[in-house]
Amino acid sequence: MSNSYHTKFEIKVIKLANFIDQGSDEKLFIRYYIPALGNRRIQVDTREIQSKNSVMWNECASFESQANLDQIKQLELGHITFELRSRRNRQFFGGIMTKSRLLGGGEISWKDVMESNEVEKWVNFSAKSGKLDGMKLANLLVKMKIQVTRDVDSNGMRKCGSKKECNWNESEIDMFHVETLVD
Repeated sequence: MSNSYHTKFEIKVIKLANFIDQGSDEKLFIRYYIPALGNRRIQVDTREIQSKNSVMWNECASFESQANLDQIKQLELGHITFELRSRRNRQFFGGIMTKSRLLGGGEISWKDVMESNEVEKWVNFSAKSGKLDGMKLANLLVKMKIQVTRDVDSNGMRKCGSKKECNWNESEIDMFHVETLVD
């Protein structure tokens, strides 16, 4: 029997709630990290949005890879990390310099996602910098979905037998197909 699994992970960054902006000219975006083997992470940034009281992204990304069962079990211990960041363009010697500033962060356990196969959850941010320039930290609504199927073996078997048997993981030697969509 095959010990290889095809995994597909989808994540949708939906919106920021309870956010109060008191006149900042900075643009907001979400940066998130998906764990990979070998202490590696995949970094994804959403588009920048001018800060206002209701911030909507509705951005989707999907990741596909091959993994074995041991690799899947290893990543069950990881977390998906989310960061609320701001950016302000500044003139610097005739050019434009952009640097992002971390405002807050939070995480969701991979175990939570894998146990339900699909989860819609609020990420509660905690402050990461001492000065927030009149901004109040908020909560981020995300939706995540995972599909894991066993690769076809010589007997023609394809699907995993149970949710417990199949979980998501990616191998650091696999190449990822990444697709980002904006609704």
